[in-house]
Amino acid sequence: MALLVIGAAQAQEQVRKMFIHMNDGQIVKIKAANIQEVTFEMDVDLPDVPTTIDEAKAMLVGYWSVLFPFDDDEIEGAYFIITEDLKVLECYKFNDSFPDEEYAGKYIASDIGEITFPNEEDPTTFYLGEEYEGTNLHLNSFYFDSYPCIRVEPFEYILLDFGLMKK
Repeated sequence: MALLVIGAAQAQEQVRKMFIHMNDGQIVKIKAANIQEVTFEMDVDLPDVPTTIDEAKAMLVGYWSVLFPFDDDEIEGAYFIITEDLKVLECYKFNDSFPDEEYAGKYIASDIGEITFPNEEDPTTFYLGEEYEGTNLHLNSFYFDSYPCIRVEPFEYILLDFGLMKK
């Protein structure tokens, strides 16, 4: 029994390193005892508020939670996914109890248009189509037709394309 405890303790000592596998094939080894904290952050060099249209475009790319109340008990959340070419996907997270098992517990998205910036002098205001206005753009938030939107971590979703599922 004592040998098992000693063996387990030695095995634990042997796995006290973090291995980071880089895209170029290199493996970086770091002693776990030397790591205080691991965080993942966006690596952007942008101001908090855009001063140009290019900064505003770069800020908008990403995943956004739309904060508004739901009357539907089957939906957990609403999101916008804004691509690098400024296409907007409207996305809903369905509850696990959603009647259609194919969509239950999943994020379902559909393409709803593109972002445009009609006023070069105000990069904090943009439009989706001609009728929906985004305002007060900051690095991690904006308003969309008076609903606050905040940046969230990326997630997997199913993109609907003309009624067909597409991943």
